[in-house]
Amino acid sequence: LSSERGLAWVDASEMLKHDGGNDTKTNADEAMVLQNEYFFLMAISVSKNNYMDNQTYPYLYAAHYHRDAGREDKSQEYRLVESMRLYSEASRVASQYRYDAKDCLQLMKHMTTVASLVAKDILLLPKEIGGDGKTARTWKYRENAVAVITWFIGFIDSLLLWEEIEENNFVEILGAQHKHSLGKLFQLVAEDIRISAVDKIYSQEETPKTRRTAVTEDELIYFMHPRSKRLSKGSILLQALTKKKIVIREMELAMPCKSSGERSTRQRKRLKTD
Repeated sequence: LSSERGLAWVDASEMLKHDGGNDTKTNADEAMVLQNEYFFLMAISVSKNNYMDNQTYPYLYAAHYHRDAGREDKSQEYRLVESMRLYSEASRVASQYRYDAKDCLQLMKHMTTVASLVAKDILLLPKEIGGDGKTARTWKYRENAVAVITWFIGFIDSLLLWEEIEENNFVEILGAQHKHSLGKLFQLVAEDIRISAVDKIYSQEETPKTRRTAVTEDELIYFMHPRSKRLSKGSILLQALTKKKIVIREMELAMPCKSSGERSTRQRKRLKTD
């Protein structure tokens, strides 16, 4: 992807605009991207249109691309937000799968790898630009940091939801003692950024209307409205994420109790599919 063709600029506005948007395109609507990025957008588009948006790999590959592009260059900092958004999209797709320990083994490895990459290249200052593997990233723009954390919460939210749907604890990084556990990763983020991110995802404001479906240099997008019960407003897990010193134990990660009615419905559904 380093050929002259890959470094040519192309207009990706049609792929990035919201459905039902204005069909009259102006210069302001143009979204010029490198051909390399356009290929990733095409892969995501094909997955959505031909495979019912059931593939994680197009999102993961695109996320890796933006992470690499933004990890060392502060002028490209917005790409770290887009990278985290795409990782969140990958976990959203994964949460739709029916979990099977054997079939989902590789997928679980990918989610663990994502957590490692997020810590090393997004939350921490990379060694290539003076980091020591322990120093938190200093952000050029505070809102980029807030947006990244909203999408990181979105990434975690889908994994929590997946476990809740399956009524099973199986996601490695959701273990309290894991190397890349929530407590360890969120402790890398300044308290005020974490608080602002949590406020944003539960803002009473309507979801901001944007021209595009992806983060661009001139337009941020935030994750809002978690779906998992363990990240519901006021939950002990969400409260733990906003404290100065984060302590997340098994109690904060415990599977929410289901009512007898919910369990009965779940059992009936399983009987119908057997």
